[in-house]
Amino acid sequence: MRWGQRAEQMQMLFFPKSVHREVWRRGEDRPAVAEENGEMTPQDWESPNGFHAPANGRGYGSSEAAAAYALRPLSTGEVLDRAFAIYRAHFWLFAGLASLAGAFSLILNAVQLLVQHVVLLHYGFRIAAIEKQISGGLMGILLMPVEAVVYAASVFALCEVYLGREITAKGALQPTMGRWLRYVGIALWQGWSAVWVIVIVAIPGAILMTLGARGGVGLVMLGGFVLFAGIVGGGVYGVIAYIRNSLAIPAALMEQTGVRASMRRSKTLAAGTKGRIFVVLLIAFALYMVAGAIDAPMLFFIARSPFQEHVIAQAAILLIGFVAHTLVSPVALIGLTLVYFDQRVRMEAFDLVMLLGGSAAAPTIASEVPMAGGCEAVGSDGPV
Repeated sequence: MRWGQRAEQMQMLFFPKSVHREVWRRGEDRPAVAEENGEMTPQDWESPNGFHAPANGRGYGSSEAAAAYALRPLSTGEVLDRAFAIYRAHFWLFAGLASLAGAFSLILNAVQLLVQHVVLLHYGFRIAAIEKQISGGLMGILLMPVEAVVYAASVFALCEVYLGREITAKGALQPTMGRWLRYVGIALWQGWSAVWVIVIVAIPGAILMTLGARGGVGLVMLGGFVLFAGIVGGGVYGVIAYIRNSLAIPAALMEQTGVRASMRRSKTLAAGTKGRIFVVLLIAFALYMVAGAIDAPMLFFIARSPFQEHVIAQAAILLIGFVAHTLVSPVALIGLTLVYFDQRVRMEAFDLVMLLGGSAAAPTIASEVPMAGGCEAVGSDGPV
């Protein structure tokens, strides 16, 4: 591509719309010619779905990588708008990836209900309650690797979508499964960073309340205050800590960093954008609450007679949970990944790297599976 063409593309990326229109006024038939050549028109630049890279690689980027979405700094509203636009345009891809974790969770919950039924039938309600707590913890441990790999696969899929390439759920999973242990380590770190304050403060509070139950009203009140303060204060700290660490998996996948380096990288990228990350997570939480409202009648029905099994109601709750996870979790995953891309654009001129063809990017995503066309143009040229 000649330098004049690159300069014009850079004008279209960084100058106001009036300048864009002035560039295009050089010839009345230029937009039509641009569409034929696969180049970006001003109206396409303003729409996340407007430009699709042609097969020959011309347009945004270079012959090595032609981006299907314009990489530029995005406001919070634009991040959300683009997240939903990408989700709508590639619904089956992202919902299909999310359904893998949702289906695995559904199977685990069904097994738990079956085991609980057997324990309740033979050992009574008290033992069944203990079994439910233990099996719930085991389920969380078993589900974590699947959730982590699905998150990484969603990041990879979004990268391919950004580059205008065709990608399937299988094609997104293959390059990420070989490094599942890294993503599990990040997920454990993220989870522990969100709850460690609550755990550390709750234990002394619970001990004080237990000692006070033998006759010390003052200890009970002190333990209750410590417990309440730990839950409230630790909850606020936990949300902030999780937000700071929420970009670690995209960093680990795109930049091939280890667990500790990915967590440091997430903190660097999240600095100054915690509000946007919070909004993305809040919207996903609100959508989950909608599913919770659908569950409410059945939960009320179960609460009226807690010593019965309510197999049909619990099965319905599991199915609703599966559907909610499949439909809602991609919103958070896509939104967080877009924030990651946007922070790299703002802090490291990642859009210029892509504009120049991505040849200055870091090594490609490593994988045990050979890849003919991974996210080669999307790497890291910033500090890690």
